[in-house]
Amino acid sequence: MKWRDDAGAALLTTLIIVAALSAISVAAIADMQRSSRVSANASSVSQGQWYAIGAEAFALITAEDLVSGVLPRTALAGPPRTATFPLDNGIMRVAVRDGSTCINLNGVVAGAGDIFEREETGAAQLAALMESQGIPGGRAAELIDALVAWIDTDGGSIGSDDAPYAQANPPYLTGREPLAELSEARAIRGFTPEIMDRLRPWACALPQVGKSRINLNALTAQQAPVLVAASEGRIDLRQAQEMIRRRPAAGWQSIGEAFADPAMTTLQLPEEVISSFTLDTRFLAIDVLVTHGDAEVAMSGLLVRSGSGFVTAARRWTEDT
Repeated sequence: MKWRDDAGAALLTTLIIVAALSAISVAAIADMQRSSRVSANASSVSQGQWYAIGAEAFALITAEDLVSGVLPRTALAGPPRTATFPLDNGIMRVAVRDGSTCINLNGVVAGAGDIFEREETGAAQLAALMESQGIPGGRAAELIDALVAWIDTDGGSIGSDDAPYAQANPPYLTGREPLAELSEARAIRGFTPEIMDRLRPWACALPQVGKSRINLNALTAQQAPVLVAASEGRIDLRQAQEMIRRRPAAGWQSIGEAFADPAMTTLQLPEEVISSFTLDTRFLAIDVLVTHGDAEVAMSGLLVRSGSGFVTAARRWTEDT
């Protein structure tokens, strides 16, 4: 009986050891598979990012064609110019549009380096946009004051502009520099989700300060509120829509030609307002979506005109917000 008891105990011990080793092996294999998937996904993301960066070449071709005259000045008036590229293990979609058919939130200040102060024309443009979107004049003034206070450099390293934010939980300070992207405005006092929803179709954050300068040759009739705002409300919505609809197919060739429209001459717009418009693309916005393997990579970027060409001014690994 003792021999049988010892044999049973040995068998039970062996079975326990085998079960333990089996569990360890299963866990190790699962961990290896997980690591393999993570590594493969990281590789797909990295490859997708390189594809997205390469997509800027498509935007540069569009830019070169605009500068050389191969494309008409109105080429970006309407839906974005798109292209789809098949990849070895996925697909890439690229969209290019004029990046300045919007009111620039950074236009409420002027300056250079790290010195910024309020710019009244830019502030008036944003106020006109807000009022056109149903934001009362008093509320619009408060929002613009808060935006200027966020960017300007009055008050030294830590000034009174920071007080509303220093009391927040957690506390933070104002940016004291132009907004890097539109979504940054959500950190500013008063820019609630409701306000942002109203502004987002018409506003942007471009890497320049001073009043917004709108490309008339890239506007569509649906973007007439931008024209209204850029004119500080001197052009109403109906007049703006009619002006855009009467634009020549190849675009206006001079600002004088654009404002020689009978509906515009009767308004007797001051030169200061007319100077808020241009006829050429200065900024190109690019949106890229890459699907590679199991990974999906979104990139938004901005190209700025420099001399006779365009250079990359911003690149973000998110969709444009």
